[in-house]
Amino acid sequence: MKRNPFRSLVLPPTEDVETWIKFASLCRKSGKISQARSTLTELLQFDPDLTPETERYIGDPQVILAYLKYQWSLGEDHRRKEAFARLKDLAVDFPRMPGFEQSIQSGFMGTSSIPFAARVYLKLGTWQWALSPCLDDDSIQEILNALRNATHGATTWAKAWHNWALFNTAVMSHYTLRGHPNVAGQFVVAAVTGYFHSIACGAHAKGVDDSLQDILRLLTLWFNHGATSEVQVALQRGFSLVNINTWLGVLPQIIARIHSNNRAVRELIQALLVRIGQSHPQALMYPLLVACKSISTLRKEAAKEVVDQVRQHSGVLVDEAQLVSTELVRVAILLLEMWHEGLEEASRLYFGERNFEAMMTVLEPLHQMLEECAMRNNNTINERSFIQQYRQELLDAHASCIRYARSGKDAELTQAWDLYYHMFKRMDKQLQSLTTLDLQSVSPELLQCRDLKLAIPGTYKPDSHVVTIGSFAPQLTVITSKQRPRKLTIHGSDGEEYAFLLKGHEDLRQDERVMQLFGLVNTLLANSRKTAEKDLSIQRYEVIPLSPNSGLIEWVPNFDTLHHLIREYRDARKISINHEHKLMIGFASDYDRLPIISKLEVFEYALENTDGNDLSRVLWLKSRTSEIWLDRRTNYTRSLAVMSMVGYLLGLGDRHPSNLMLHRYRYIHAIICDLFLYYSFALIQMNYFDSGKILHIDFGDCFEASMNREKFPEKVPFRLTRMLVKAMEVSGIEGNFRSTCESVMQVLRTNKDSVMAMMEAFVHDPLINWRLINFNEVPQVPTLAQPAANAVI
Repeated sequence: MKRNPFRSLVLPPTEDVETWIKFASLCRKSGKISQARSTLTELLQFDPDLTPETERYIGDPQVILAYLKYQWSLGEDHRRKEAFARLKDLAVDFPRMPGFEQSIQSGFMGTSSIPFAARVYLKLGTWQWALSPCLDDDSIQEILNALRNATHGATTWAKAWHNWALFNTAVMSHYTLRGHPNVAGQFVVAAVTGYFHSIACGAHAKGVDDSLQDILRLLTLWFNHGATSEVQVALQRGFSLVNINTWLGVLPQIIARIHSNNRAVRELIQALLVRIGQSHPQALMYPLLVACKSISTLRKEAAKEVVDQVRQHSGVLVDEAQLVSTELVRVAILLLEMWHEGLEEASRLYFGERNFEAMMTVLEPLHQMLEECAMRNNNTINERSFIQQYRQELLDAHASCIRYARSGKDAELTQAWDLYYHMFKRMDKQLQSLTTLDLQSVSPELLQCRDLKLAIPGTYKPDSHVVTIGSFAPQLTVITSKQRPRKLTIHGSDGEEYAFLLKGHEDLRQDERVMQLFGLVNTLLANSRKTAEKDLSIQRYEVIPLSPNSGLIEWVPNFDTLHHLIREYRDARKISINHEHKLMIGFASDYDRLPIISKLEVFEYALENTDGNDLSRVLWLKSRTSEIWLDRRTNYTRSLAVMSMVGYLLGLGDRHPSNLMLHRYRYIHAIICDLFLYYSFALIQMNYFDSGKILHIDFGDCFEASMNREKFPEKVPFRLTRMLVKAMEVSGIEGNFRSTCESVMQVLRTNKDSVMAMMEAFVHDPLINWRLINFNEVPQVPTLAQPAANAVI
């Protein structure tokens, strides 16, 4: 960063103070400390370090404030204390300083939209807060006075309101932890008011936006303290200050509390959702209908009340959304799959745990649902086929279970499980041959949908053109995996095709929250010059829950799992996909029963006899030129580093090769010839090189759930195995990987308040935080069907 010498020829620094202060600020924020210091000493026309203390801070108050900020940025404790002491003096003395009247007359202090006094008081408050790790009553009052003066001096300054709200929240927590809840409650209203003003002012401010952090913290205060009348009044006043669009980004968090036990909180949430529904019914439909399918009666009824309110002005849209949501859930989990999964779980509970009551808890709802389905007149072809094939035998098995419950005769239960097992084998065989689904047989109503008013899932953006559902593709492709997700294609009103992965048997609400976190991280990385220059970001995709156990995931094109790439590479060379595992078993057939030290020896033997270059070779072989290979390798390394840091922060586990995807190389070569004016033509050649970025999927194991479980814990902070490291080539982790990790972690630490607000939202979310308790859950091995073991890669 260099100064412009030509500007100095026109105006000396002392006559262009504002520009030079801005330059010094940019130098300081970008780490060019020496450049910032030399600029400020030139403005002061003396070196404060070589000047007696009595004359050290005499001059233009704006320049002195800039120098004190520089001094604070050095990070040394004595420097910071000196800067704070001089700032306190400045707050008292600057009206009497020699340069003050001149600054007023020249208009310099008026050129900034933020009054000088407000900026001084804000720094006073935040610096004293930073220097007071242990708050006491006196320091709390002094900081509050300084921050209050900042908000009074600049009533539309988002930064002042943001810090005012944060400090009141911190004081509230301080007194709560010390057992003074009544004192703590006095600061809630001030914090709520501060957050609302910060959000409202931040919508029109430039620079880093703290709105998401403020919104999430505001929601936490609302849900925890919204029962008191004072807080309710503050909330109602605040809602009138902010734009309704403010709440679209946190709809999942708001709807998660729609069934609050406190009536006042619940009614205020419903009122806000109704207001959102009036302005943005498209954004509200999908998440609200998930709540309507909840097993909680209170949650279901609260959601239905909001739906009924929205129906009054958007009746057609509500009906279409209910139809599409219900039918997609119907397609996501067929009767055949429900029973297959239910019998598998029931067998584990009985044969594994000898728990007949738990077994019946699983089977009873399935039998009840089957009978209800048999009584309906609107069954699909697929459902009628299942009923004809299995209903009678399932009834017989259920009758045997009932007789066993009454008589306790083992023969009855044996007969029941003979029938269940026989049907399970037939179901399993039928599912293995399931490769496609025709909408005509699984959901004719979806097939008949044409030109709906409902937006394509995940595409709605406020103040943008709404792309609605034109029709559904008549056939879905079933992906070969244990959960058998389907690839669904929707034709949009814009003529484009939108592909999704329709998943059943899985709660996607946590994945949806993780995408929110990734969105925040991407914003922070884009706002940092150092990371933005390297195009550091996380590949995101839309996640749209449809019910508590199904949903849609945006289909991200041109990505392959690492497992697929390695299998493809090895198959072409006649190498077994589990070659390492075979070597280990060949060296020690009783590997699973060996002590740890012996297992380590076997593991090292497998390492010595394999090179682990599969992924590295894949990157090389799939690159057309060495230049493309270098770009892809760099993108691979950097994207892996970004997600390693964010994954560590999130406590992300279960990072096996099928949960890591690599952006496929795609080369598009187009030549466009345009013949014009009889003889002339234009020749345009276009080359596009796609990146080799890493994409992570499946975020079910967060918050160190995998690390803390009792059986088979994952003790590593993130996945960085030999194969991943070797793909980075000669520098390994000591090149791009390390520098990227450091840059990303620096950005996360700099913006720790925003990141922590998002992480706290996970903890406070009642639909998510229950997972934090279930550390010891390990996927159970089914009794009836043994899945293939994952390859050791």
